[in-house]
Amino acid sequence: MTKKPLLIIFILIVFKWHAVGQLNTLENIDQLEKGGLKKTLKNFIKDFYDFGDPFQMGGGVSLNLRSYNNNGAPLRQDPFFYTLGANLNFKIYQIDIPFSMVMTAKNTNKSYPSLSDMINSLKDQAKSKVNGYARFGISPHYKWAKLHIGHRSMNFSKYTMSNLNFFGTGLELNPGKVRLSGMYGRLAKAEPINLSLTSPNLPIYKRIGWSTKLGYGDDKASADIIVFAAKDDENSISIPALYPKQKSPEANFAVGIQLQKLLLEKIRLKVDYTRSGVSPNTLDAESDKNSLTNFLLKRRNTTYYGNALEGSVSFEGKNQNSGLSFNRVDSKFKTFGAYFFNTDVFDIQGFTHFGLFQSKLNTSLKLGIQTNNLDGEKPSTTKRLIYDIQTGWSDKAFSAQFNYTNNSSTVSYILNQQLDSLNAVVVTKDIGANLNYVLPFKSDHVHSISLTANIQDVSDDIEKPNRISVSKLFLINAGYTLKTKSKWLFGIRINHTKNEVPLTEVTRFGLGASVQKSLLKEKLSLGINSNYYKNNNSLKQKSSNTILQLTLGAKLFKGASLQFAYGILRTSSDVTSTFTESIGNIGLQYQFNYKPAKKKSKS
Repeated sequence: MTKKPLLIIFILIVFKWHAVGQLNTLENIDQLEKGGLKKTLKNFIKDFYDFGDPFQMGGGVSLNLRSYNNNGAPLRQDPFFYTLGANLNFKIYQIDIPFSMVMTAKNTNKSYPSLSDMINSLKDQAKSKVNGYARFGISPHYKWAKLHIGHRSMNFSKYTMSNLNFFGTGLELNPGKVRLSGMYGRLAKAEPINLSLTSPNLPIYKRIGWSTKLGYGDDKASADIIVFAAKDDENSISIPALYPKQKSPEANFAVGIQLQKLLLEKIRLKVDYTRSGVSPNTLDAESDKNSLTNFLLKRRNTTYYGNALEGSVSFEGKNQNSGLSFNRVDSKFKTFGAYFFNTDVFDIQGFTHFGLFQSKLNTSLKLGIQTNNLDGEKPSTTKRLIYDIQTGWSDKAFSAQFNYTNNSSTVSYILNQQLDSLNAVVVTKDIGANLNYVLPFKSDHVHSISLTANIQDVSDDIEKPNRISVSKLFLINAGYTLKTKSKWLFGIRINHTKNEVPLTEVTRFGLGASVQKSLLKEKLSLGINSNYYKNNNSLKQKSSNTILQLTLGAKLFKGASLQFAYGILRTSSDVTSTFTESIGNIGLQYQFNYKPAKKKSKS
């Protein structure tokens, strides 16, 4: 079948879906009888050609420049780094066309490069000749149709394609109760071996993927099926046979189904099931076993499969939500469409959330059991009790939040220096409290007091549910601020930190103060911030840090603003020589909204 007949069929299906939606909005069938098919078609056409204003444009652009220097020690950052970004939205009649772009580039030789140096580095970045970062994309949408082009992210399901950045195209159609979406693009950029590095990098193949989702329903009942596939291009890079860091091209195929149903207007059932297959080496010999998915993922002798299943049943009340959830992910489950999730884990939890006293007091509780070694291949099985308690009170003058959590699924993502990948830090236990109190002693002065305490167990081993803590952190902060009628803002703070890491213990005591003032009818703001830290460890090594920062903010003209910051960090230690670092940052932003003036009609 050629592409043209397929396109015609697709248009007819979309027309049918939309026409059904139009019919569902009619009060009764008599309206159809009075207007007939002609009126229905007219309403359909009007829905698409009900033009508004012919053109509007708004959004913002920004430029951020950062300079770094170190006197007395080797550089710990790039001497110069800058970012150019834009978030724009064009509207042509009723078609919205949002556009986003961010580009970063580095200059590793100069702390204060010339304008020509900056322009040349941006040109090199556009040609992928420097270590930088470039993302751009556009997502025009009209009513229930949305198109994605460029660097975008889409969410199909947690265990298939889940907000993974890609470079390509995507489509979302939501005519009434019908949902249809799809994407195709590059999931990973080829990165060949760089033999000039002291420690040669791990090569990365170019990875191409696609996904589609078809669903029907609404908030009361729905069903969705998701298909995802990705494959490395084995010809995108070349790896010498004797190279120590070998890496094989991989392939992945996953299919998932999501179901949800609301019963008796209060009880909601949810199920999400995914089966995924991975070929760790697409160059391996093909398997003799037949598979229904061979046309999407060629089964090889090393291909393995895994399942992921989660679901819940909950009661949805006016001021509460309670229920039971479960999650089971095989040890061999893997998908190329998600950044991270736990594998080899099964847990079941009961949960509740409720609000009291006109929602001033809000409490969330979770309690469950988690276990691993689902396939029985490990020498031991770990079972653990997981719990999460969070409660908070908030009114005009006082707010308080408390939490007590033991949950291996809490993950924080940190961008690495290359800005193209993510490192995961797993918080396995968290106990914290936060208190804030506002004291309006006088009508023209506002006093604020804050207190924060936190204890955390942290692990960076994201592969093992039975993790050994690599860090135990204790933190306490206290602060006081005073805001005067004349727009002065004073602040003082004190903090103490204790960090237990393998073989040593590090403590830090800090003091800080800040002053901020608004001038010229809040068109100009000046600020000074200072901090002093004294550090000790169990090896009897001492050091101190002194930080002084000056900030300036200015509104240049309508929509345009400038932010300037300059900071000095002086570090002294009885182990290393004293050194001083300086960081300067200049940010320019411009926000605008353009709408052509309507021409006056001639009488």
